[in-house]
Amino acid sequence: MAKSAAAGVDVALVEAHLARYAISCPLCKAVDQLGVGQHPCTIASANGTEDSIAAIVVVCTRCGYLMPLAADRVIPADEKAA
Repeated sequence: MAKSAAAGVDVALVEAHLARYAISCPLCKAVDQLGVGQHPCTIASANGTEDSIAAIVVVCTRCGYLMPLAADRVIPADEKAA
């Protein structure tokens, strides 16, 4: 699990990840309308621990709904091993 901010996320890599799966917007149900938001962020733990996960903001280009995507789901397996 990543414990730091997702700085320097490759936008093309995230877009390729979104294109690989049929992800629909939970608000307007649009498919293939998701893009990458501008700022990577972290999601803090709700139970008071100092742990957090790196996330990438994904936006629906049809309705503007914002969704977090865990950054560790996007990183290729060969980079995780390094």
